[in-house]
Amino acid sequence: METVRVNLGPRSYDIALASADPAGVGPFARRAAPHSTLAVVVTDANVAPHAGAVATALDAAGIRTAVVTLPPGEEQKTTASAGVLYDRLADLAADRKTLVVAVGGGVTGDLAGFAASTYNRGLPLLMVPTTLLAMVDSSVGGKVGVNHPRGKNLIGAFHQPAGVWIDTAFLDTLPDREFRSGLAEVVKYGVILDPEFFAYVEANVAAILKRD
Repeated sequence: METVRVNLGPRSYDIALASADPAGVGPFARRAAPHSTLAVVVTDANVAPHAGAVATALDAAGIRTAVVTLPPGEEQKTTASAGVLYDRLADLAADRKTLVVAVGGGVTGDLAGFAASTYNRGLPLLMVPTTLLAMVDSSVGGKVGVNHPRGKNLIGAFHQPAGVWIDTAFLDTLPDREFRSGLAEVVKYGVILDPEFFAYVEANVAAILKRD
């Protein structure tokens, strides 16, 4: 495992980069949220097996878990879905030490993060992105929110995570279209900020598309 530190003063956090280490997220969560004894794992039906593995790792690290599985899709990113999460948190008597764990793509991260930012005036959040786009974009930076009938992401907040766990093995189950969509964001970073990185991506297109 490698880590990248996001330096934001008191809101600083680590991004962990792992490969095929399903058990590692448990100790990482324990370090990222040392006071949490309960975790609410939010996921969607498409990646429920990944969420189950995360829950198992959290349990092994001494963090009791409850899993909330929502239907997949952008249409779930609503205040109504946030209300479902609020109800579950209330049922579990969640307090300000309860860890919200978002396992999925950008929709799950945005929705679970929004619920974490607003319930009980803020709960610790662990991002576990399972798509390439979420790994390189939406899981990092603290932007969370839901859509409104009059516009996308009109209701939201900035809520930095306690940590981000990125396991590249999650990409093994990602459809090609979604993988290439994430690569477009990767290429954009090279174009905007880093010519050397852009050249590296260009020189290794074949291997990258094979997910090497």
